[in-house]
Amino acid sequence: MKTGIKLIDLARGTDILGKYKELVRLWDNKSPLEEARNKNLAGFLLAIRSQNRFYSPLLGRFSPDEIIDNPQKVLTDMPVIDKKMLSENQHLVFTPVKGVDYQFKKTGGSTGEPFRYYVDKEHLSWMWAHNYLFWHNNCGYEPGEPFVTIAGNSLRTVNKKFSESIYHKLQNNYFLKGDMIDNNLKPDLSKLKKAVLIYGYPSSILNIIKSVPEFSSHFKGLRAIFTTSEQLIPSVRRQIEAAFNKPVFDIYGANDGGILGCECPEHQGYHYNFLNCFAETLTTEDGFTELLLTNTNSQNYPFIRYRVGDIGSITSDRCICGSAWPRIIDLKGRTRDLIRKPDGGSIHGAYFNKILFDFPEVDAYRIVQETDYSVTVYIHLKQMQLFDKMATKLTATLNKLLPELSFSIVQMQEYNPTNAKFKLIESHVNQSM
Repeated sequence: MKTGIKLIDLARGTDILGKYKELVRLWDNKSPLEEARNKNLAGFLLAIRSQNRFYSPLLGRFSPDEIIDNPQKVLTDMPVIDKKMLSENQHLVFTPVKGVDYQFKKTGGSTGEPFRYYVDKEHLSWMWAHNYLFWHNNCGYEPGEPFVTIAGNSLRTVNKKFSESIYHKLQNNYFLKGDMIDNNLKPDLSKLKKAVLIYGYPSSILNIIKSVPEFSSHFKGLRAIFTTSEQLIPSVRRQIEAAFNKPVFDIYGANDGGILGCECPEHQGYHYNFLNCFAETLTTEDGFTELLLTNTNSQNYPFIRYRVGDIGSITSDRCICGSAWPRIIDLKGRTRDLIRKPDGGSIHGAYFNKILFDFPEVDAYRIVQETDYSVTVYIHLKQMQLFDKMATKLTATLNKLLPELSFSIVQMQEYNPTNAKFKLIESHVNQSM
């Protein structure tokens, strides 16, 4: 089934299989990776220096030789950026480069602040290549083998070159929508039987095995489960592992920052793609260490020293598993609850991301469900004088899409997603885990 991935590469101009083969060759050899990383960083900074409207003046203070000799030193002289800064300067940051293909992306992220950006096709190649590498290292997966995805929009691999069903077929990926799950789910049992791994949101995987208790029994060739996009709490890991009797490996990633990391069998942090993403840490006013990411495969829309919004540390100490790849440790994500429906079904938070993207006036939101199933949507607008109009329009949309729930729209007075108590999606409906 590698033929399907080759067709995807051919159609969208990526090189996933080529990058994957290179990573397999380099996995246990750190020296070439260190050399390649510095070379990649220097080449990236030189390219941005010559062609990006935002960074050319900043990098122009350094000669090409200075950048080549010590790219890491030059990098630390660049300003720290975040989503707000990028959005405000998008007319300068987004500088299309001739001959470097890119793709539009959008995300609500874990903070509820909509963000629109672009990624290079080179970035897409490396991200999927690393995914395959992590799957290969942990369960012997080979690209083209069948797998099941249980998730919402952030993991949907729709591409304008194909219909979604054809794209997933070429991947040998059986996609189950994980943002809305109920007891009436009727999966294709033949596809479950053949799948060698499950990839998806931990909350969606847990919810599906609770809604359809016999679900796990249909997998005959399953080797492992890979969770992503949410914080994996220990109790959820234990329940998923118990249901399938297979190990769970958590994946940490940020498409905008260009980072992708995965646990190894030791579960002592996330080995990450340091060949393509230069990760640093910044100590916040509260004393936390926040990740700063530089995506060296982002020429059209550079992410340089980007505050991705996640708290964690980086260690280069050799892992017990034997790998020399550095790890992200002490990662503290933000949990995302499911919104519950009176009939026992549930709605994943990613579903609301999709809805709110149609309201560009909303620059932040938070959703809270009370014990009586009523839902309050707190929104923050760029122009708060438009609140009444937006509230009426948003209420009508939500009532149409989710008539079984009652919604109220409230102005968000304070938006602080770095607060430890902040949760984008919060449900108080009593559901035993």
